[in-house]
Amino acid sequence: MKAETLDQTIPTLLTEQEIIEAVDFVNERRSNDDMALIVTYSKNMQFIAVNTDVSAREISEQYEGFASYISQGDTDGLLRFIRTNMPLMEPKTSDDPLLQGRSAVAFLASACIEAARKGGLPSVRSFAITQHYMSLANETSNEEVAHYLMLPMMLELTKAVRKDGEARTHPLSHQAMDYARSHITESLDGESVASALGVSRKTLCTRFKNDTGETFAAYVRRLRVERARRLLDTSDYDIAQIAYQTGFSSQSHLQTAFKNATGYTPREWRTREIREI
Repeated sequence: MKAETLDQTIPTLLTEQEIIEAVDFVNERRSNDDMALIVTYSKNMQFIAVNTDVSAREISEQYEGFASYISQGDTDGLLRFIRTNMPLMEPKTSDDPLLQGRSAVAFLASACIEAARKGGLPSVRSFAITQHYMSLANETSNEEVAHYLMLPMMLELTKAVRKDGEARTHPLSHQAMDYARSHITESLDGESVASALGVSRKTLCTRFKNDTGETFAAYVRRLRVERARRLLDTSDYDIAQIAYQTGFSSQSHLQTAFKNATGYTPREWRTREIREI
C-alpha cells in the first residue's frame, strides 16, 4: 500500500516520499523467504497475535525493541528492526478487522509515548503525534489504513525525538550518545569519549547524568545489552562473537551484564522459548 492512498494527510516531520520508502524498506524480503508471499505491510500482512497464539512476553519483547530505537531517535535502526522482526505482533481485541486495527494503533501508541518521553520528547508533543494517528484510525473505514498507520506513527515519533528531544537535552549528551552508538565495539570509558568530544571527563559525566538521569557508563552498558539482545534474537552468532560485536571485554563480562539486566544469561535468553513451552 502506498502513502498516497490515504484519504487524510500524514502530518509534520514526515514527507510522503519518506513514508513510501519506509514501507518499501520493511517489505523487502529475500525471494526464497517462505514468508515473502504473506508478510507485507498492508491488508495482507499476517499480524500473528491476531491469527495465532503468542504470549504477552513475545509482544512485550518486540515492543521493547521498538521503544529502544524510538527513545534513541534512531529511525534507520527502527526500520531495520521492524523488517527483521516482521510480522508485527498485536494483542487480539476484536474479530472485526477494523476495530482490531484501531485497537492496535492505540495499544502501540501507549508504548511509543513512554519511549519518546525517555528520549526527551516533551509529553505534549508525543501525545499530539499519537493522538493524530489514533484519530486517523478512528476516522477511517478501511482496516488496511488503520494497520498501515502503525509504521508512520513510530517513524514520526522517532524522528521527533531526534529533532525536538534535543531541546530538552544538552547537545553534548546527544553527541555522547551518537558517539557511543557508532563506536559500540570500542572502549567507551568516560575519559576517552570526553577526549574525542573535546571536553573534560567531569564535564561530560556531569552533563550526561543531569540530562538523562543515568551515568554515561550505565548508558553504554544498557546500549550494549540491547544490541546483544537483538543479535541473540536475529543472528546465529555465538556468544563470544556477540560479546565482541557489542564491545564487551569478554564473554564473561557480557554474561554478567546481560544477566543483571534481563535475568537471563545470553544462552538462556536464546533457549527460553523452548523451556517455556
